[in-house]
Amino acid sequence: MLQLAIQHSDNFTTIWCKGRIVCGDNLHRLKVVTLSQNTPEVLLDLSSVNLIDAAGLGALVDVHKRFQCAYKKMELRDPTRFVSHVVRTTRLDTVFHIVRTRQFAAAHTKGRKRWSALVQLFMTTLALAAGVVVSSVGVLIDSAFSSRRKSREHQRRR
Repeated sequence: MLQLAIQHSDNFTTIWCKGRIVCGDNLHRLKVVTLSQNTPEVLLDLSSVNLIDAAGLGALVDVHKRFQCAYKKMELRDPTRFVSHVVRTTRLDTVFHIVRTRQFAAAHTKGRKRWSALVQLFMTTLALAAGVVVSSVGVLIDSAFSSRRKSREHQRRR
């Protein structure tokens, strides 16, 4: 089952997706919700999507094409490892603009506040849920990405 949550900000809307993006009624709901947004940019947060099938990929491509025709922007944010693998395997990573949280924060700081209230709220909630007290959201992001990078380097050496 696919669950959706929507957060509006100044120039963009974030739609958090949780569950499975697969053939069925909820897939139509995802398309309707995404296409009904009036902001010039929509971020689909896929960090809690555990499964996507061909129908789900087709729906994302359809929404992406419609956004392009309307001169709007749609980005996929933080896809899970499985979703990333499927998108890479189908070569749709050349179609979609995929951002990670760190890239998102850096891209949206130019000409705007250093951190949007949305990112601060999201990262603070994440830190509290993990039982970690962090004095700065930036420290959390930097440490998460540096440990991920170290892990990848360690795996490459093997």
